Amino acid sequence: MALLAKSLRTEQDYSMVTRGRCPEALRGVLFRNGPGLFERAGRRKNFVTEGDGMIRAYDIADGRVQFRSQFVRTTKFRDEEAAGRYKYATWGTRAPGGVFRNLGGGRRRSEADATVYLRHGKLLAFGEIGLPWALDPNTLRTISRYQIGSPIERPAFKTRTKLDPLTGDWTVIGNDYVEPRKVRIITENAQGFTKSEIVATLPRKTYFRDFFATTHYVVIPLNAVKINTLKPALGLGPILDSISWAPQTGNLAMVIPRNGDDPFVCEAPPSWSFHTINAYESGGDILCDFVGYDSPGWLLGKNAPLHAIMRGQVTTAHDQGTVRRWRINVGKRTLSEETLDGGAHEYPTIDPLRAGLPYKEAYLATSRPGQWWTSGVVRLNLDTGARDAYEGRSTQCFGEPVFVPRQGGGTDEGWVLVEELDGGTGMGSLLLFDASRIAAGPIAEAALEHHLPISVQGTWMALP
Repeated sequence: MALLAKSLRTEQDYSMVTRGRCPEALRGVLFRNGPGLFERAGRRKNFVTEGDGMIRAYDIADGRVQFRSQFVRTTKFRDEEAAGRYKYATWGTRAPGGVFRNLGGGRRRSEADATVYLRHGKLLAFGEIGLPWALDPNTLRTISRYQIGSPIERPAFKTRTKLDPLTGDWTVIGNDYVEPRKVRIITENAQGFTKSEIVATLPRKTYFRDFFATTHYVVIPLNAVKINTLKPALGLGPILDSISWAPQTGNLAMVIPRNGDDPFVCEAPPSWSFHTINAYESGGDILCDFVGYDSPGWLLGKNAPLHAIMRGQVTTAHDQGTVRRWRINVGKRTLSEETLDGGAHEYPTIDPLRAGLPYKEAYLATSRPGQWWTSGVVRLNLDTGARDAYEGRSTQCFGEPVFVPRQGGGTDEGWVLVEELDGGTGMGSLLLFDASRIAAGPIAEAALEHHLPISVQGTWMALP
């Protein structure tokens, strides 16, 4: 799996060789984002999910697949490309130049390497620093930064966003590392105008990556961690070094009403929540489903698997993600937690037409015991616990399973697209599953001519 941390420096545009059958009804583009460049001038990133963002596009039409890739030409990328070396600090890596160059956490610029979304004809590439960057989805050409909400001095947006399938409202959260307890919750309407902007104060310093959104509420899961910014402030370490696991503090769920009423906080059992699945309202309750870990040992610490791989070491993971549910009683302001599935999961998705609404099916990547990378995919019925699962080889790494609705079809009718890297052959591919028959295996596979570095999230653009 060391190939996940190997750069892919050359941008691509070619027709893929496809085995099996791509349905004629499947027409569109799968976009994915992830770091494509991990080193410059002999200096290498410390963490596998940081690096200059590279957008990958799989154009699917008439049973054929075309692959394209381009780097997001952020300010950071252009400056460092011209200099031939790293100049800026990132989440897990200090800037070159020692303590002086890293005081206050160092000069930081977005790598736009985490997630990708479509918005008003533009493809938006997010990092966790600054504004997202807008690209042309047809050419992958970088256009400019994309302003969200009112301009502020230090914009910083979380990489996960929520789109309401009924109204077209789009919700994003801003959270500044300089003021870590301050959050901005911005909702744009379907026309792209700001509908609401709520500023709230978190009850404590913490780290969160994702959040829940329903019709009337936003819920932020605050992980059981301690934040000590002294080391980054003195220039002695990157931002990631300021985070430590503290299960004794427990988790908190901050519930923020969209109508402007006062937020409230519920205590929750300690768990590391990296990616949420979905949330919806039922009577007086908010049901919040997510992948949770008993500890983030695969992430935090110098010998964590996501650090070790940057040194070419493939290590094991002791804690793996399970599917968990919070039930928040709004009237009583209480929270209970249950485990819906005890398997090893990551990268959850759903039918986007059910986002923020009652739903049954979730699509997740799965891992073998002790394995931190995912090598399988499952459709999980959250009502009955029924599992429809496909397990690949242990040498394969599967990315997030992106659900593609069948145009004119019903709920959960469609396909699941999975980007795959085979550590045995050194090559990547795109796997296509019938969403109703995951265990039957891929109905088609489009082969790449090279490997692919790690990629976490993707989005689908349908074509007529």
